[in-house]
Amino acid sequence: MAAAFAEQAALALQLADDQRRLHELQVLGDRDRIARDLHDHVIQRLFALGLGLQSARQRARNPDLRLRLGALVEDAQSIIGEIRSAIFDLHGETGGGYLGRQLHEAVAELTAGTSLQTTVRMSGPLGVISAGLGEHAEAVVREALANTVRHAGATAVAVLVSAADELTVEVTDDGTGIPADAGHRGLRDLAGRATRSNGTMTLTAPPGGGTRLVWTAPLA
Repeated sequence: MAAAFAEQAALALQLADDQRRLHELQVLGDRDRIARDLHDHVIQRLFALGLGLQSARQRARNPDLRLRLGALVEDAQSIIGEIRSAIFDLHGETGGGYLGRQLHEAVAELTAGTSLQTTVRMSGPLGVISAGLGEHAEAVVREALANTVRHAGATAVAVLVSAADELTVEVTDDGTGIPADAGHRGLRDLAGRATRSNGTMTLTAPPGGGTRLVWTAPLA
């Protein structure tokens, strides 16, 4: 009887743990969906609005109107900053906040002042990623985006980061690709990082054109 009771207790504990994990995954999915919707829809629309206001300001001849339009542009930029902070907080509450914040800030820094339409999506338990692997992930994002901005002539770029059995960083743009005469030292560095992490790095041209860099490494 004692053995049967112990088995039932173990099953109850396992069921409770499974339910807790399921709830955590549901919360993670909800927060990721909200953050994705904020970035893909709200921020992009505000960014387009800001570009329209900037264009109208440049064409305006009335000084008062130019000042007013300039103030509206600043308001739009401030709202975008607040929404990005909310996105950081949503990722932060799921345990992967530091790495998520670092990657979002890297994207914002490297695409600032450009007309690139950026999409950033993160999924999985980023909080389990080690500091060393997180450093590699940031290096991948920075190098890939730098190449997109400098060489690709792209209008859009997507950054996808996921954590499951392995960390996957994928950066895809719709540009003309990296020219043959461009320096490839940074790409060689990323390949070396992948090798040292027992991972892989591939650089391909998607069917629709552009460049796709995929960098992977096991979490353990």
